[in-house]
Amino acid sequence: MEKWELKAGVIAILGSANRSLTLQDLARGLSSDEPSIEEALQEFESDLMAADQGMQVRRRAGRIRLEAKAQFAGAIKLADPEWTERPLSDQAVETLAIVALKQPVTIGDINAIRGVESAGTLQTLRTRKLIARTAHRGPRREKYWRTTPLFLETFKLNSLDELYQDGALQKLFPSVYSSVMDDDEELEQPDAEEPPVPPTEP
Repeated sequence: MEKWELKAGVIAILGSANRSLTLQDLARGLSSDEPSIEEALQEFESDLMAADQGMQVRRRAGRIRLEAKAQFAGAIKLADPEWTERPLSDQAVETLAIVALKQPVTIGDINAIRGVESAGTLQTLRTRKLIARTAHRGPRREKYWRTTPLFLETFKLNSLDELYQDGALQKLFPSVYSSVMDDDEELEQPDAEEPPVPPTEP
């Protein structure tokens, strides 16, 4: 495939995708290799910057998407009121905060912290692709839950490590942070030597 065709393909895929993608995703779609995709992507980014376009390539947490620049968000909402997805409910935000703080965490743990049944809220967050189940099972054969790459992208984080820096969790979830954490509990970044979270089930 010629270089111009490769760039055109990258533009077509990013412009049509309803989620962020990886270089591997783009390479697979265009039957190419990742270095060639990266070269085409960088050229596209340069084109956008040189022409001062309303779109930009956003890279976050190893994923890539084409999105409108922030200054045009208001205009897009006026033109298409359904463009912005409905905000999360207070219950969903509370549950998401618990998952982010305690992950990997079981539904039993989440229910104990919230004091109410959370299955429906978890399903909402799963549908929004902000959380996912892992293959690991809890003490009662429950599945563990964790946040996803889309969670990082949504909250403008490059990695989970940033959750534990400069009070990020308090800033992301100010209304629920104090109720999720014990008063005397210190938030510490997980030990780097701990085994990684098992992969999400297919």
